[in-house]
Amino acid sequence: MPAAALPEHDAEPEVAGGDDDPLGQRDFRFEEVLDGAGGTAPAVSVHVPTIRDMSEDTRRVKTDHGELTLEQIAELLPGTGEIMQSVGNAWWKCAYAARGGNWPLAAYFARRVRGLQRKLAIVRPRYTEDLDAFEAEHLAPVLAACDAADRAAFDRAYAAAVDKANELHVKWGKSYIRWVLPDEPPKDLELSAE
Repeated sequence: MPAAALPEHDAEPEVAGGDDDPLGQRDFRFEEVLDGAGGTAPAVSVHVPTIRDMSEDTRRVKTDHGELTLEQIAELLPGTGEIMQSVGNAWWKCAYAARGGNWPLAAYFARRVRGLQRKLAIVRPRYTEDLDAFEAEHLAPVLAACDAADRAAFDRAYAAAVDKANELHVKWGKSYIRWVLPDEPPKDLELSAE
């Protein structure tokens, strides 16, 4: 499966604001793992023109309510804060569903966290490596514990994931964000087993 990452010289891309031009061209490095070969194909660097090179007509998207430019659509994408708020909500529900013995619901919310973090990696590619590692090293054990309906394994994996998430907040300059499991379960769902 192909994986793309920003090249080292662009490890911290500029974040556009207001009148900045976020639509510059980018160089990407693609790597592909060969199926069945057990090896890695050589990495290939390619130059990918962005929407700056498109005609004005191509840069507009028609909707039922009018037209939007790709720039307007890009501005509508959720930021890190919005995505992480949804992650925190799903993670909270995951814990209490597991505590209630509702393993399918706990697994659903763990997968929801995984999906949200994959979206974050798209809109904020500088986090991709850490998010991929977090998924493999922390979300996978949580999901395995849900599949096994193993409360002790779940509690260990969940606590380790929370610790790692808070370490990553520090790494990325957000030490003021320290996630803790709320004392109360969410009130909007039946979290116990049927």
